[in-house]
Amino acid sequence: MRKLSETNFYSLKDSEETFLIHKENKYQISYKDFIIDIAKSLEYISKLEKDTITIFIDNAYYFITVMSAALLLKKKVNVLNNNSPKYVDKIIDNSMVYISDDEKSHVSLKNIFDGEYDEKWIDFLKSNRIDENLNVNFYTSGFTGFPKLIEKTLKQFEAEALKIIGEFGEGLKDSIFVYSVPHYHSYGFVFDFLVPYILELKLADNRINYLETLNNFEEYKNITFVTNPAFLKRIDKSSLKIKSKWTVFSSTGALDKEVNDLCIETFNTDAIEIYGSTEGGCMAYRKRSEKDLWTRVKIVKLKVDENGSLSCSSGYTGEGLWVHVGDVVDMKNENEFELLGREDSIVKIEGKRISVQQIDRQILEDKNFKDSYTIYCKSENREYVASFIVLSDENANEEEMRKYLKDYLKGYFEKIVIPKKIYFTDRIPRNEMGKIERKRLDAIMEKFEVLNKSYEV
Repeated sequence: MRKLSETNFYSLKDSEETFLIHKENKYQISYKDFIIDIAKSLEYISKLEKDTITIFIDNAYYFITVMSAALLLKKKVNVLNNNSPKYVDKIIDNSMVYISDDEKSHVSLKNIFDGEYDEKWIDFLKSNRIDENLNVNFYTSGFTGFPKLIEKTLKQFEAEALKIIGEFGEGLKDSIFVYSVPHYHSYGFVFDFLVPYILELKLADNRINYLETLNNFEEYKNITFVTNPAFLKRIDKSSLKIKSKWTVFSSTGALDKEVNDLCIETFNTDAIEIYGSTEGGCMAYRKRSEKDLWTRVKIVKLKVDENGSLSCSSGYTGEGLWVHVGDVVDMKNENEFELLGREDSIVKIEGKRISVQQIDRQILEDKNFKDSYTIYCKSENREYVASFIVLSDENANEEEMRKYLKDYLKGYFEKIVIPKKIYFTDRIPRNEMGKIERKRLDAIMEKFEVLNKSYEV
């Protein structure tokens, strides 16, 4: 095994061994290629005076390379979970350099990876390794609904990856890693990259979007697939043609029994569901066909308050530090619990965590809207949020305002969490204490649906 922080990159400079496999298995990237691209990145990043590098890079290989180079230069790395223009504007300031594959990037990735490299940076790797105590911080929506930077060290993430290997490593031997979850979320960073890297296993160079893409890996007998409920619930089992031995990890939300049954039919195995958070890391796991309860990871300590609200502590949350998780659970014994739900307004839409209050706050920052209340909805086929809105101008054209709102929110949120239905109403029903009267809200929704006056955006 080999941790990122223990890697002697110089020793890999001539290695033709495969590091990454193209996500459609069209070509492979060797460790030699990786080292050359690290050298190219070092050339550019070394010229940056700021100590903090904030990155959002959709290409996983570029992300890994730039992050590794930044850490080798003792930079602090912040990872964005969203590159919506106004979201980026809220976060990026003069204390940091922003590196991305969008037009706001302070450094051109094309110039880095298409350019030449200087041998001096290969020599630099002789005596320089990554310090495990450097920060690799991830932005998350947080319990407040505002962008929140979770500060952690590489050492903490590597400790989490090693514990995962301790729990599940026997089934991962001789596997390749393919994934549908983004590497710029902590779950993806650990499971897509750190776990296979430490095990010295091959991994895909980027995430896949369709199940049939996995058919390109027919030559591999053992495949580990890192995914989430949103991907699994929409798969067509007939799309998978290959008969490999699968290990499937799923996180960012609990799997319904029907979805897990579909996973078993498709991959001939349960998904190993991972319960965790950016702050707490991997805390527990389960296989639905064996039990509905969650089993804590051995290194993790759990406790609940009088309301059942969960906190955790482990070697990768920080020594002696307890993290408030924000879920309500029923502890059945010291090792197992039933997950009852969130204690606040944060919801997950196809694996994306979002605060409905954050959506409302953003809507009300625009003068065209007088009041707003957003709710989570779930139908047989999908999850979404819907917003009840009072317009400032009661004579405004509703169709035009609906389009305007969609375009406005695109600047702040990912598409999947933008309200799918909008109900314009004269007022949002609240009682004298200012609390929402949900039954009256539901009546408004039913009335609008009958009249077909709400439109998907």
